[in-house]
Amino acid sequence: MSGDARGLPALEAQTVSLQDIANAITVQCRVLNALILRETKTRYGEHKLGFVWAFLQPIVMVVVIYFIFSAMRTLAVSEIHFSVFVITGFVPFAMLRDTMTQCQGAISQNTALLGFPQVTTYDLILARALLEVSVLLVVFGLMMMGAGLLGIDVRCENPLGVLAACVLLWILGLGLGLIFASLTPIIPSVRQVTSQVLGRPLFLTSGIFYTADSIPEGIREYMLYNPVLHMIEMTRSAYFYEFNSIYASWSYATYSAFGTLAFGLVVHRAMRKKAIVGL
Repeated sequence: MSGDARGLPALEAQTVSLQDIANAITVQCRVLNALILRETKTRYGEHKLGFVWAFLQPIVMVVVIYFIFSAMRTLAVSEIHFSVFVITGFVPFAMLRDTMTQCQGAISQNTALLGFPQVTTYDLILARALLEVSVLLVVFGLMMMGAGLLGIDVRCENPLGVLAACVLLWILGLGLGLIFASLTPIIPSVRQVTSQVLGRPLFLTSGIFYTADSIPEGIREYMLYNPVLHMIEMTRSAYFYEFNSIYASWSYATYSAFGTLAFGLVVHRAMRKKAIVGL
């Protein structure tokens, strides 16, 4: 009896602890939900087209890329329709680029929200990242449906593989977003630097409109240091029956994505108070 009595407080303490964790998760989900709804209204409510604008932007970009490069394309896999090839490059790339860009301004553009005790800088960044990946996944699906309605073969060999590669791109974008969100309020010029360094150069070297196999061997050796190129190749290898990249490395891509995320969390942990003060 005495042993059971001694065990009761420990069991009760454990129960309370689990309840606290459950309550904390519930509050966290509510905060993120409110921030995502606010961000959606702020971003898309100002346009007459509203939420449709979120889908028009990537569609327009894909169409522009298609018309620019379709005339001079030299695809290694001729059976793949070039429009679908571009979609499987541009939309996954946007999960990295747009997530990074939106997260970068999460703190500096939402200073007033930090007055609420439940809201932290992590919430602001994560809410934007979740909204971005949700929109782009829907855009990806709708664009493939549209291509299918036009009579283009859009069969996907490995949907989970495509999703995994896209999630890695998103995680890499989130990690970079954490770093730049921490530095931008302190050093505003970081935004211009990231735009120039990680804008067009990254766009042109990530395999959006070509395959790694089509790159000259001497250049390819250096371009494969870019983890985004691996992730785009992984996306296409999982999507197309006719294409299997021998250069894509899941291990390199995974280590790069989660390593960047871990480094971003460390940087943000060290710099977030200075970032808030610097606003």
